[in-house]
Amino acid sequence: MRNQGVTRRRALGTIAGATAVIGTGCVGSFGGGGSGQTLRLLDWEYTYTNGVIEAFEQRHDATVELQAAQSSAQNLSLLRTGRSNHDVVALGNYAVPPAIEEDLIAPLSLGEVPMYDEVFDLVKKDYFTAGGDTFAVPKTFGLTPLIYNTEAIDGEIDSLEALWNRQYRGRIGGRDDARLEILYANAAKGLALNPTSKREFDADAVRQALVERLELTGGLWGSGGESEALIRNNEVAVQPVWNYVANGLINDDLPVKKVFPKEGTKAWFTNHTVRPEAENADLAHRFIDEWHSEMGWSSLMKPLGTAVPNRQVFAEHDVDRSKYGLDDPSQFIYEQPKPPALIEAYSRVWSEAKSRASV
Repeated sequence: MRNQGVTRRRALGTIAGATAVIGTGCVGSFGGGGSGQTLRLLDWEYTYTNGVIEAFEQRHDATVELQAAQSSAQNLSLLRTGRSNHDVVALGNYAVPPAIEEDLIAPLSLGEVPMYDEVFDLVKKDYFTAGGDTFAVPKTFGLTPLIYNTEAIDGEIDSLEALWNRQYRGRIGGRDDARLEILYANAAKGLALNPTSKREFDADAVRQALVERLELTGGLWGSGGESEALIRNNEVAVQPVWNYVANGLINDDLPVKKVFPKEGTKAWFTNHTVRPEAENADLAHRFIDEWHSEMGWSSLMKPLGTAVPNRQVFAEHDVDRSKYGLDDPSQFIYEQPKPPALIEAYSRVWSEAKSRASV
């Protein structure tokens, strides 16, 4: 009978909108917990598949409310404006330092997250710690390779410079994100990859590079689904996409090829954090631990090819680290944390470039 109740309650929450909507994310209420505990989670909805949340609820006799995140920047904004009542909030690596500095997330009790010891050291960043405390547990590790249509493009692509190739005018795609597009421009043009201050940021050179790129652009994407549609609908022939999107297109036998650029492949990782005002901090810590021990493999890593960066997960499922690029960390480039003034400069330059390119 309980399973029937879970199914019906979830349907009511989705169809009737029984749970509140916060920001632009959509909340779904999953199960009914006899203990009265409710875990409120702000995270990317595609992460949780194959009934893993329902299984967690049954193990702990609790309810999980999941609000679908749109971006790490939006999650940070919700925290800053006080519009987040979540226990667990997913943040990109670059968003963790400002959240720590502004007291938006709480120190973690790592004794309650034993699987943390198995997390790969390469994602345990120093900037996740302050005053001897750790504030984030890496949750996912993904790549953003280039992908191109082999029937639409002559020759081989091996460089980010392809995004500035004039013979592909109107067939180049990109992401509508200032930080990432400037990272590509810096890498392709030999500029400072991750400047740490406005003095190190060559705004004029970057703006010009972005204008040139945008003038060749056939479309910009904001989500994995949008990036996939641009390729499937033949609107663009070359663009950066998340690795799971690239794998899906290849598995569907589309005439596409995945490329790890010679300048370095953009890598990203998201992290679980806990709000200081979390109503169920103990349950939040159990959820984070069980992501690594119970949920992550079956809900994300196996079906979508996005790694759970944990040694035990790789060992238990006999997975080759090279399949996820985790055998050679030197091949990656990252979007690193930046001070607010530099982030504002990035946003301004990106907006100016789009205006000049009439995008």
